[in-house]
Amino acid sequence: MEKTIRSSIKMFLVGSIVLLSCIFPSIVNAHSYFSGTVTLPYEVRWGQAMLQPGDYLIRIGSLNQPAQIYSKTSDHMFFTSAMFTDLNSKGKTRLIVTADGNKHVVNSLNMPLFGISLIYKPLTKIQRENIAKADHMRDQIAVTALK
Repeated sequence: MEKTIRSSIKMFLVGSIVLLSCIFPSIVNAHSYFSGTVTLPYEVRWGQAMLQPGDYLIRIGSLNQPAQIYSKTSDHMFFTSAMFTDLNSKGKTRLIVTADGNKHVVNSLNMPLFGISLIYKPLTKIQRENIAKADHMRDQIAVTALK
């Protein structure tokens, strides 16, 4: 009997949490490490995801979790994990994108307010040399941090 009561209480609590998370999604997302929006002017590869031009919401729950990227114009959602984190407190909150022929690749997400950059695809030695010679080979796309 006591086991049944405990089981019923657990089921009630789980059901309540699920119901509250549907009614108040901000409660579930309140503990995000980072939330921001970005408008991609062209198609980009971000990790394994291929994103079309458009508006996106970026959510990062913690540095150990993949970024969740939500399309604002469709029901698509993408996950992408950083390869590593680099200390960086300079610049603005931006996606760093490099051109590879007619393709664009997200190399990193710079988050200076947190003192880090999340590296998704490190630049090769040749890319770093080329960027040093001609700064136009690398784009910086503004990311608007949400509160």
